[in-house]
Amino acid sequence: MNYLLGGTLGFSFFMQSLKMLGVVFLIIFALDSLLQLISELEDLNNNYSFYLALNYLGLIALSRFCEIFPLCCVISAILTFGLLSDSGELTAARVLGKSLFSIILDILKPIFIFLLMTLFLLEFVTPKLEKEAAYLKYGNLDNSEEQKWLYKKNNFVKFKTESDLVKDITLFELNEDKKIINIISSSRSDISRDGWNLLDSENILTKKKINNFNWKDGPEYGFDERLRRKEMALSKVYKILNEAGPTREKNMISYEFWKKIFEPISAIAIIIFALAVSNKLFGLNKNLERLLFGVLIAYGFNLFLKVLGNVAIINGFSPSLAIVLPSLIVLAVGYRIIKDQ
Repeated sequence: MNYLLGGTLGFSFFMQSLKMLGVVFLIIFALDSLLQLISELEDLNNNYSFYLALNYLGLIALSRFCEIFPLCCVISAILTFGLLSDSGELTAARVLGKSLFSIILDILKPIFIFLLMTLFLLEFVTPKLEKEAAYLKYGNLDNSEEQKWLYKKNNFVKFKTESDLVKDITLFELNEDKKIINIISSSRSDISRDGWNLLDSENILTKKKINNFNWKDGPEYGFDERLRRKEMALSKVYKILNEAGPTREKNMISYEFWKKIFEPISAIAIIIFALAVSNKLFGLNKNLERLLFGVLIAYGFNLFLKVLGNVAIINGFSPSLAIVLPSLIVLAVGYRIIKDQ
């Protein structure tokens, strides 16, 4: 335990970082909750009361926590580092032989623990809460009246969903020249790993009845989701990714998957880079400059990842590289700057 906390000095830096993280989070979360409340007040009606709005905000609170937490980490790390520098503790620790990187590592330890916790919440907790929130606000809407389309391997499928059922299915089979060769109609389907088993089906072109028509390329996941990919569990996004159809759609899902799973590393990379550069550029009593620099770097890097991700989606190269590679480069540059100080 002493090794993990880095001794007495390391434990002191750990606790100061933890306290600052708590203060920054409470302030930003309170402001975010206020903005969310104002937004919900605009949606109040006869079916959506103020009490329901408060319940809705309570259900999405964990999702909001996971979304704003990386920014809280950047701000709290910069403020903690600045306070240690201005109070002389940073200088004292360096005199006692503690390296700058180990000091930053002590500051990052509570942040890294909570970032890992957000991944756990996003996988096992928040998707269920988001579904409950959507049901509370929008009611149990009947999706069976909404027609949906799928395209996969020269097949277009029109269908409706109701709970876990798929019904009113029309499958258009195309040849390599994109001409229709079969149109299969079915009232309902069983979904499994072997595809969609269309029950009581009929070939509309030949007017022949087919007891069971198996569409082998039919996806097992993702076709009936009410949540956006941003709100889904990582494991569900991964399953949908493996079953995605066109390259563009697959790249869009891949971008969401890698962005979510790599967010803790991206946040750590930004913190290390921001602390390394700010320590080199700013002297004592420059906390405001450090903070502004760190926030601008965080927002700028996030915007850069979005732009690069969209370029990857449009041009067909791997979105995973658009997320992972810049984060690792920023992390390596920040580490190198710290090691030279």
